[in-house]
This record gives sequence, C-alpha cells and structure tokens, in this order.
Amino acid sequence: MLSAYIMPHPPVARPEVGKGREKEIQKTLDAYRKASKMIAVDVPETIVVISPHSTVYRDAFYIAGGKRWKGDLSQFGTADVSLDLENDIELSEELMKLCKEKNIPFVCDERRDNRFDHGSVVPLSFINEAYQNFKVLRISPCFLANQTLMEMGALIERAAAHVGRKITFLASGDLSHRLKKDGPYGFVKEGPVFDQKVTEAMKKCDFKAFLDFDEGFLDLAAECGLPGFIMMSGALSNYKVSSDFLSYEGTFGVGYAVCAFKIRDQYISLAQKSLEHYIKTGKKLELTEEEKSEMPCFMHNNKAGCFVSLKKHGDLRGCIGTIYPTQKSIAEEIINMAIQAGIRDPRFYAVEESELSELVYDVDVLYPPEPATKDLLDVKKYGVIVSTKTKRGLLLPNLEGVDTVDYQLEIACRKAGIRNGEDYEIERFLVERHE
Repeated sequence: MLSAYIMPHPPVARPEVGKGREKEIQKTLDAYRKASKMIAVDVPETIVVISPHSTVYRDAFYIAGGKRWKGDLSQFGTADVSLDLENDIELSEELMKLCKEKNIPFVCDERRDNRFDHGSVVPLSFINEAYQNFKVLRISPCFLANQTLMEMGALIERAAAHVGRKITFLASGDLSHRLKKDGPYGFVKEGPVFDQKVTEAMKKCDFKAFLDFDEGFLDLAAECGLPGFIMMSGALSNYKVSSDFLSYEGTFGVGYAVCAFKIRDQYISLAQKSLEHYIKTGKKLELTEEEKSEMPCFMHNNKAGCFVSLKKHGDLRGCIGTIYPTQKSIAEEIINMAIQAGIRDPRFYAVEESELSELVYDVDVLYPPEPATKDLLDVKKYGVIVSTKTKRGLLLPNLEGVDTVDYQLEIACRKAGIRNGEDYEIERFLVERHE
C-alpha cells in the first residue's frame, strides 16, 4: 500500500457540470490536482475506491465485478466526463477469498450498471488527468458496525499484500450537508461541528476520532463519507502515517475536504535501522518500548520467515532470509536478517559504513509454504520451493526477467543443485513485499 486519500465528489467541481460555478470551490480544485500529481508520483497499479454512491447494501459490502467499468456524469447533464477503466479482478478475487475466511459479508455482481457512480467518477476523473496507468477496485461501504468497516479496510490491505499489488486507497466522501441555510439540507449546528472534528482528525491522523460520533449526531450532520474514512483507517492500521491536509471548503453548504496520507514503511525502516546500527556499533539493535509502540502490532504479535535484500546503484549487494520463522516476532526476524544480508552473504564482502547511504532495502515477509503442483504456480503471485530428500531451493515471486513457471522452476532447481530429469517436490508460498 503506497498511500491513501480522502476526496469529495461534487459533480459541480467538473467544469463540464459547473459551467463556471466550479470556480467558487477553487481551493478544492487546486487540491484535487495536487493530490492527483502526488498519486502519479507514487505510480500505483490499482486505485481502490470506496464510494457511497455505487450499489449499497445495509448488511453487506458491495464489490464491483466485471472486467471493465465505464462511468460518466450524464445524469448531471454532460456526456463529456466519462471513464473506461479496467477492474482489478485478481485483487477482487483475493479480497473475496479473505472475506469468506473472516466471515465478512459481501456481494459481487458484474451485471449491475454503476456508470452513474459519481462518488467514483468525480475524483477519478481528476486523477486520470495526471495519471492513467492504473486499474480500479470499487467497493461500497455498508451499515454494519464500525469494527466491521475497519476489518474490511484491513482485508483490502491484506489482499493487496497477498497478490503483490501496489495500491492507493481512495475514500470518496463529502462531509456535512448541513452547513448553510441555503445548502441542500439547510443548516444545523451539528454540521459545522462534525466537519471541524473530522478535519482535525485528518490533520492529526487521529483515526480513532472517526469512531467517536453518536449515531443521532451523524444523522443530524447528514454526512456521507465517514464509513469510507473508517474503512481507510483499517487499511492504514499497520502503517506509520503522516498527513498532508490540502483543503477544506463549505461554499455550497456541503463540506469538501481533500487530505493525503503518506505511508512510511516500517518494515524497510526497521531493516535499514538494524543494519546501520550494527555496522556503526557492532551490536544488534534492541528496540525500546517506545519504538515498539510506534510500530504496527502485526510486526510484534506474529511470526514469519523473511528475506532482506540490499541493492547498491541497482545491483544486488546482499540477500539472506528464512523460509520459516526463527525469531519471536516479524520485527525480530527483520532485525536479524538485515544484519545477515549485510555481513553474512557469502557472495559479497561485508557492507562498510561508507556504503550505508547508498543502499536500498527490500523486505519480503513469507507466508507458510503449502504443497503445490506446477499448474498451481503463478510467477507474479507465488514464490516456489523445490526439494528432494537432500536438496532444497527457493525463489521469490515477481522477479524481473522471470516470466514463466518453467523458468521459475528451472532457476529454483539450479539453486538447489537438482539435475534435469531428477524428481522433486514443489511448494508455493505467498510473499508480502516491501520495497
């Protein structure tokens, strides 16, 4: 997961609809375009859009199906704003698999026509002006408990990690619709209060504040974006996040906020800190309780094998890892493997202090291997282990130049010393890649 954004979806923001009125929310327009350029720099493969204006069920999430999605603003009097984007089917299927495992209710229907989903069309149309090379996964929130909304957000992040997809999370939603007497729903005092509290939470990355509102208060405030914001907070729960609050306006009696959330990858940061500490002091890094508290609980409450890779000027400088966990947590595994990659890889001399500023780190967290056959392999999604009684070789997934299963198996066998024609067993494993 690369980044997350909160964006509003007023059709009037598009000049084709606003016909001049869009200039009254110029701060929002400027923020749209700045955020879109930021997304273009991140180069996500898929943008996950949470929209409250697609199909909505009370007791289940809606996941848009089909190979492509065509959306437009013809319901607002113009055919000049339209999108034709590829749906990320692989990510969708992985998400539905996880939902079934966790008993999260969902509905996926590729036959349903959602071209009038302005909650997706408006923000994506601005993004599409700056960046075009992306797929989409469109999901609607539902009326289940906040905890379930957060769990769904977390599953979206997990699904992306499982299939190795670089995603940007877009929570599309307006704030209160009751900011002015001449607004669409009139004025209530709860409207401005809601907007103030939510925007402060955005600025501070205080996502717990999204959960603190009373249902009666929310009904009076007449907002539409909060469920998507809560889902976004679930997706960000394993990351250290900073915010760039870009704009807020209530010109038309509806709150429009644009906020970017940039992710600091704790896995990469920990690997770098571990090796630098060891090279400079000769001692293994020991995390303080404060440092542990700033890391995702997932890193401390779970065990997994991991690989740490080092590159210098684009060339491999060291890579060592474990298939199964050897430490008490993922964090400890990363600390240990970063040191091993820096000083114990027999293919390279030990990293010197003068090189530290030139190193680039990758961290791969390995899920437990499972028996497989050749037809169940996928070079982009699964790593592979080949083994005989005395030999074993491993190859990570999604490697440059490894485009076929046959070539993946060939390299793994070569690493293991397994000769052509020699029988061997195959295992596959998912990898969560941080780079």
